[in-house]
Amino acid sequence: MLLLRHIYALKHGQRYLQTSSSLLAGHSKWQNIRHDKAKNDAKKLKEAFFMATRITASVKLGGVDGNAQLATIIEKARKANITKKIIDNAIKRGTGEATGGATQTFDVMYEFMGPGGVAFIVEANTDNKTRTIGLVKHAMSKFNAALSPCQYIFQRKGEIVFEPQTADETFDEIFEAAIDVGAEDVVEFEDTENEYDGEKLFKIITDPGELNAVSNSLSQKGYKLKDSKTTFFADADNEVDFPEGLEKSMAKCLELLDDTAEVTNYYTNIRN
Repeated sequence: MLLLRHIYALKHGQRYLQTSSSLLAGHSKWQNIRHDKAKNDAKKLKEAFFMATRITASVKLGGVDGNAQLATIIEKARKANITKKIIDNAIKRGTGEATGGATQTFDVMYEFMGPGGVAFIVEANTDNKTRTIGLVKHAMSKFNAALSPCQYIFQRKGEIVFEPQTADETFDEIFEAAIDVGAEDVVEFEDTENEYDGEKLFKIITDPGELNAVSNSLSQKGYKLKDSKTTFFADADNEVDFPEGLEKSMAKCLELLDDTAEVTNYYTNIRN
């Protein structure tokens, strides 16, 4: 995913022609400000939608009381400045309290294959499946990717990121605690997006059906959870190198996916 993030960053390298007309320059600056604000507003809206979707799903799966995964997601939402109203409404949708007048939404997943054996899984939450598949197909067409079964390339797993209890806690001690609560594996967490400011963290891999139970057990042992979610990843044998010369088309594809409010996540088998 590092390569995808690098490609995505390339598209922001915009260039602006200088002009001697102060009026035109002022107009251009205003248009840029309006454009940047609109993109920031859209990004905030999508982040709020994404966090609300995760909160609702966690409540449906594990309830409210004693749900360590839910507590972790709510903490992340608050740090992202998601309003209390959005959080509370998401909880109510999960418990069924907000059924009156609420729009029914569906979790959907699409599978795509593109050039060079690049596989994509795209997840979305939508109230209109026809609209969403149209938007996703349009985005993926920029990379010349088409709908095609590819889930067999990936494994679906639960992933929990957490802090050690103390700074001097050894990996062996953490490993024993993780295995004791039902983890399949535990590794040091690589914070590639610098989300946690360089904290020393660990990551548990578990069966997705056991994610809530393992999260709760780990929390009860005194570990502070940073994240708890399901994810897809490709085995090393199914990873591929990024196809040469397709950086711009991939950047456009990712831009459109990121601009689609219903899309909650996407995964690929591109080798880091």
